[in-house]
Amino acid sequence: MNTVHHKATRRAILEILYDAYLEDPLRMVEPEPFYLHPSIDRKTIVPNMHYLYDRKLVEMMMGYTPPMFSAVRITAAGVDLVEDRYTFNLQFPPEPEAGGIGETAIPYLVEQLIAQGDLSPLDGWVRRQLLGDIQYLRNELSQSKDHWRPEVIGALLDWITLRHEASGGALSAVVHLRTAVGTGAEPTQH
Repeated sequence: MNTVHHKATRRAILEILYDAYLEDPLRMVEPEPFYLHPSIDRKTIVPNMHYLYDRKLVEMMMGYTPPMFSAVRITAAGVDLVEDRYTFNLQFPPEPEAGGIGETAIPYLVEQLIAQGDLSPLDGWVRRQLLGDIQYLRNELSQSKDHWRPEVIGALLDWITLRHEASGGALSAVVHLRTAVGTGAEPTQH
């Protein structure tokens, strides 16, 4: 199951609806304009649109052929989410193939790192330290970029890498995070 694909589809739907809202806040969008987007087709639009409706991010008008909708429009909660770029990128990250590994992928990569840390084979104090370092990194990256401290981010990525490599494993999200935040260098031995 590729949840990243569905999240990217939901992101595209919200972006299309946001643009339509800015043109005319009362406009209801029919299904056809969504099919112009490469990641949206008839198979993916129905479950993703119903998900967004259940989350109260869109309003739907149902037609004569449920579960397909007749028209849809973004809600105020949907507009707020799209305009809060950090939360939007975290909840609905762009597909890495489409957007590359850049700043928009950082929230997704941090959440992926947290999941990888949770599955780590480490035990006890070392595990708590790893998860603490990951949480500290998350807090650091949740600030606006002009408040980032590159030396702190680099040190945290080094510590996370070295602590986990001691168990014989590697956290793939760290490599992508290094690229996204621009630290690039491999860890130094401490």
